[in-house]
Amino acid sequence: MNARERVRAVLNHKIPDWVPCGLGGCETAGLHVLTYEKLQKSLGVEPKPPRMDTFMCNAVFEPELLKAMQGDILMLASPRMCRSPLLHTGVQGQWKNQQLWGHTISIPVKEHFSQRPDGTMVWESSPGKEICPPGSFFFDAPSATDLLQEFDYPDPEDYRPDDDFSDDFLRALEETARYWYEETDFCLSLGETITDLQYSPGGMIGGMVLMMEQPEVMQAYLQKAVDAALKQITLLEQAVGKYVDILCIAHDFGDNQGVTIGDELWRRIYKPYYRQLFQGWHARTGMKINLHTCGSVSSILEDLIACGLDIYNPVQTSAKGMTPEELKKRFGDRLIFYGGGYDCQLLPHDTPAQEVYQKVRQVVGTFKQGGNYIFAGVHNLPADVPQAHLEAMLAAWRDERVY
Repeated sequence: MNARERVRAVLNHKIPDWVPCGLGGCETAGLHVLTYEKLQKSLGVEPKPPRMDTFMCNAVFEPELLKAMQGDILMLASPRMCRSPLLHTGVQGQWKNQQLWGHTISIPVKEHFSQRPDGTMVWESSPGKEICPPGSFFFDAPSATDLLQEFDYPDPEDYRPDDDFSDDFLRALEETARYWYEETDFCLSLGETITDLQYSPGGMIGGMVLMMEQPEVMQAYLQKAVDAALKQITLLEQAVGKYVDILCIAHDFGDNQGVTIGDELWRRIYKPYYRQLFQGWHARTGMKINLHTCGSVSSILEDLIACGLDIYNPVQTSAKGMTPEELKKRFGDRLIFYGGGYDCQLLPHDTPAQEVYQKVRQVVGTFKQGGNYIFAGVHNLPADVPQAHLEAMLAAWRDERVY
């Protein structure tokens, strides 16, 4: 099987020749740019300044590295999460090099970073001028407001989520997808492109208060978000549906202990709108739904499956109730798991490489049973992941991947 055939087998709940590798295939199955440099060294590919995509400081996985890694999924673009152009076309003139963390990193030309005398880096072009403190590898959003404030909620009638794409964007996306579909055998994935249901009027805390005190207002926002997303999916299907197999969306429901707002409130507020979104999605396109949600969410996976979910990422195996064995037993015949292969919480950077190899191989062996599994780490692997861990992780996947 080639890469596209392999992933499509999984997407259709069939057993492939081996477990596909989805590293780099969505915004939340990647590597920090500094860890990507380590992977370049491990694979022996020509070292190039990694292109930084998304606020999480991810690297764009280049086709040359994917081939060397035997990766299977190429992500085309993530225009909702990064303020950058399409990732794989028109690269010349759209990216520039800048020193970040003492390394040469490639960034979109419209982005700008500065460094203060104490070593603090400032993302000058980001909303609120996000900062990366000395010794850190990520940029912090502006400080949260006082939790005791009075929340001022906009009228739902004034909420107008994006429900369209420009013709220029759609044509460029179509050209990108066609090129990589015809020139490679990668499975094509489209990043988090559509309006999602994460809107929280009043911020995270304000949104939670609104759900409890005025649920009908929150539901009015959600209905508008669903309507907007379905219009956008229709446009994407017309532009790239014949080339792209996976479309990503995100909404973080969980923390390490469970669903943050509680299962019942989630079902009352969100489930009807995810059912409407996912059923409308399937009616409009063959692109599979890849939902990213962090934390312990096993208690609502049954609900998400009932809504029509195809793929679940990142599979945070260190969270409560999220062991590979339990997840596979309860949902493995109906849900495609994407991730779970290397959890930094369970394998801190001082873990011996042999122990990493054994743990990852065990996890892959569990998740691959009966199919429905795409290998990747748990979320994006941070900057301090040792090169020896990357090598052990990939060796474990290669040694265990065959069915």
